[in-house]
Amino acid sequence: MEEEKCIFCMIANKKVPSKEVYNDGMVMGVLDISPASKGHVIMIPKKHYNNIYEMPQEEFLQYISIARAVGYAILLSLAPDNVEMLYTKELTKGNVTPHALIHLIPRYSDDTVNHVWQPQKMEENDFTAIETAIKSAIEKVKEAETPKPEKKVFEEPKKPENTIKEEKPQININRKVVVF
Repeated sequence: MEEEKCIFCMIANKKVPSKEVYNDGMVMGVLDISPASKGHVIMIPKKHYNNIYEMPQEEFLQYISIARAVGYAILLSLAPDNVEMLYTKELTKGNVTPHALIHLIPRYSDDTVNHVWQPQKMEENDFTAIETAIKSAIEKVKEAETPKPEKKVFEEPKKPENTIKEEKPQININRKVVVF
């Protein structure tokens, strides 16, 4: 899909109005206009990707970290029981999302959000075959992404120790730091 025709790119470029809760150079968080529950936020990468698997690893890690922090802000501000983080290419049958979105869906005891599926019956040999196939694919991905060691021709000069680092605002979550 071309970026000019992607509604989420238009939102990120402010060509379509939205209720923005977060915005930085890479990611935007907006209230969903058809929310699953009160406070449902859509996290939108500003660069167009059809799905999260197209995103470079470093960008994805930053994206998911920001989504986690915004989810925590939802917990603090709206006091739901939980916040679900949902990524799916197809939200409902036939409703394909053309952009790599992460939905942050607050869950309340009286909400109507329902994830239902019919459990599949599987034999032990099916589980074993699936386990083997996935493990094999993981190894192929590891091999493809493992950088080859390079021979250093020269040593890079050391940076002065008194370099001032840019501080980012932090929120402590259960003794772990979340960075926006």
